[in-house]
Parts: sequence; C-alpha cells; structure tokens
Amino acid sequence: MPRSVVTSLLLCASACATTPITEPASDPNAGLLRDFLDGKFDAAGHPINAKVIDAATACGSTLGGACELALPEGARSGPLMANLRLRVRGHASHGTIATLRLGDARETLTVARLRVENDWTDLPVTLASGSAQTLRIEPAASATIDVDYVEVFPARFGLVIDPGSGVIDHLTFEVPLNHKLEALTADGMDILPRLDDLLASGAATRTTTELRTLIDVGASDLLPARGDVTELRARSGNDNARLQLRSAPAACGFEGDPSGTKVLVTGFQPFPAAGTHENVSGAAVTAMNPAHLRDAQVMRLVLPVEYDRAAAAIAEVIERCAPAIVISFGQGGGDIALEHTAYNLQDTGEISGGAPDNRGVIRAAQPIDAVAPAERSTLLPIDAIKSALEAIGEAPQHSTDPGRYICNNVMFVDVGTMAARGGRGGFIHLPFTTEFDDAVRARFARVVETAIQATVDNP
Repeated sequence: MPRSVVTSLLLCASACATTPITEPASDPNAGLLRDFLDGKFDAAGHPINAKVIDAATACGSTLGGACELALPEGARSGPLMANLRLRVRGHASHGTIATLRLGDARETLTVARLRVENDWTDLPVTLASGSAQTLRIEPAASATIDVDYVEVFPARFGLVIDPGSGVIDHLTFEVPLNHKLEALTADGMDILPRLDDLLASGAATRTTTELRTLIDVGASDLLPARGDVTELRARSGNDNARLQLRSAPAACGFEGDPSGTKVLVTGFQPFPAAGTHENVSGAAVTAMNPAHLRDAQVMRLVLPVEYDRAAAAIAEVIERCAPAIVISFGQGGGDIALEHTAYNLQDTGEISGGAPDNRGVIRAAQPIDAVAPAERSTLLPIDAIKSALEAIGEAPQHSTDPGRYICNNVMFVDVGTMAARGGRGGFIHLPFTTEFDDAVRARFARVVETAIQATVDNP
C-alpha cells in the first residue's frame, strides 16, 4: 500500500508505486491477478507463466480413485481457472465420468459432454471468487482415466502483446474471445489496415481458442520500414497495450567527460499503456545534461514498463556497455524516495483489480529470480545523495519499499548485476506529476544530475 491511503491506487498505476515502510496486515497475495492465460504455449506446451502441476506424478498416470492436488503459492485465489489435461479410456454408457472441484466450484465431465475418447482433452473449472488450497479430481467408479497435468491461471484476461519490447522478429496479439483488435498504431500512424491486409493474404494468421483470439504477424511484415525505435500501441475494448520495437540493441552512447566514470541512468516510458502524459522518470533522464557533470560520462536509457523486459534490457546493457554505476529512476508518490531495498517478488495484489504492465501482463506472488536472495540492498551512497539533493532545495526521503512492480524488478536486477561486477547500482523514485513545463523538466533534470554527481564523488 503506497504512502497515502487516499492516493494509493492512483499512484500505483504509474510506472511503479512506492509503498510505506510498514507492510500491510492483510495478505498481499489476496486475489490472484491476471497473468498469461491458456492459449499461448511455451516449448513444453504449457501456457507461458501458468502454474503447472504434474498430476501424473502426484496422482498416478491412471487414476485409481479421488486425488487431491495442492495448489502452488500465488495460485490460490479467484477469479481462478484450473485446467486438467486428461484422457478417457473407458466409461459407463451414460452419466458422470469425472468431477473436478476447486474450492466451492466444480465442473463435471459427463458421457454426453465427452467429445473424444482415447485422446487427450481438457476439463476446466472456474473459481469465480474466494480461495482454494487444493484441486480435487474425482473419477466415476466405472471410468478409466489417465491424467497428465493441471494448469492453474487467472480466469480474467485482457489484451496482451507478446513477446514484449526489444529486438524481436514476430508479434502475437492476444485478444479476449468475442473482442477484436480495434486500434493499432506505430509512432502514431494507423497500421491496423496493414495488419488486415496481411491477415487477408495469409502472411499473418488468426487463431481462435476457447478463451481468446491470437493474431501472429512478423514484425518486418507489419512494419517494413520502421526506425531504430518504434512505439507500438494497441487497443481492444477498454484494454490498452504498448511496447517498444527496436531494430538493434541500444547503442553504448556515453556523453560527457570521455575520461570520466561511466554511468548508466534509466527512466520509464509513460504508464499506463493508454496514458496521455509523460512519465516523470523518462522526462527527467531525457532532460538531464551530461555536460553539467564532473568526471562522469553518462548513457541514458528509457525503459519499457514491462516486468521482465525492463530488467532484462538493463542487464543486457550493463554486460555490453560496462558502466561502473547504474542509477535507475521511476515514477512514485509525492516525494523523492531514495530506495534502500529491493525484494525478490513480483506482486500487484495490493491494487484493486491488479495493475498490468504496458503490454498487459499482471504478476502476483511470483519471484523475480527463484534462486536469488529474498532482498538486495542498494549499492548507492544514499546519505551523500540525500545531502546533495537537500543542498539544491529538495526534500528527499528514505524508503525501504519500492513496491513490487516494475521499479522493484529493475532495482533488484540492477543491484544484483552490478554487485557481481564490483560496481554500484540502485533506485530513486521521483514524485508523480502530470505537468511537464520547462521548469518541471529543469527541476527533475537537476535531481538526476545531482544524484549522479554525488555518486561519482563518493566512491
């Protein structure tokens, strides 16, 4: 929950929202939020990022009776869907074959509903609300049933663009069933007619599943003459998504003193995907002037507001461009917040309805790195930065909680990557604003410059 109870939900819908030092008493995972849903598969045939339970190992490949499967952490609250992959090899002439129970919800496979025998099929059950610790599979006494796995994922679904920002060869637009892609632009230019032409010619494909429509298209087919960075935006109903298409990785363009310390500074694109104003962090990083600094050369990077892609972009640039310092900036609450700690958790459960990233993904109760520590501490000279900012008239505050959204992701990866290289990294939240006149840009550019200078001066 952010710093102000009144503004919490609004500020969490920025590039990332800062939460107070005191953790909320309620369960932060209450309400499983939308992630990737069934219909888009990884190399093993499972929905990307779904929770997958090996039912064959837990229950035996052929059911000998009822079997209960414990649901994994982060996949226990509704609206929730569980899909059992099963094969029916024998059954009575009529009546029930199997029942699937999820909390108070249940779904029954009957002989009349069975579409295929001796072949793998799906039996989904939806928990409209509440929570469930287990999934129970109950075969009829006369039925012979093989089970493979259970996929657990949120029942709600909105527009998602995959695979996300970066140098990519193809795009997949996932649209809820009975909806359509209503708007598609590249750098403000309408390219929906181009997509329609590609679909009509067979150069792009449309696939409809029980849950959604998938539109697959080559990035070069859709945008044959795009520039180095293209801003792609899409809309379906009330859902919006956006991402950055790059023709090549970001250049290692350091500006300033060529013999100075290499510093990477990052900000974010506008958020939410349908946002009409800039993100203060992106505006500040863009406006700062490396020529104002001593003994420093600076590379600036504006990141997509995407869970994995933002952090991955920074890690890639660190490895390739070798900065000695990384300072990432994000859009937060009402103060400049100097973040002390990042957490190995992705979760927007504190926000009613969840907060999708810019391409439509919502994460709940998922680790950033399953083998990394639970926390990482900043490597920046926070006290020196605070004093330097106070000297220019700012009132920065210490913070031990950068939220569990994209900013936290970026800080966690910043610190971990730089620690492994013997460098320094950390994160600073800038105050939320929707106004970007010259004075505002100059103020936050100076904040960025001051934080950089204080870090360079205090090794």
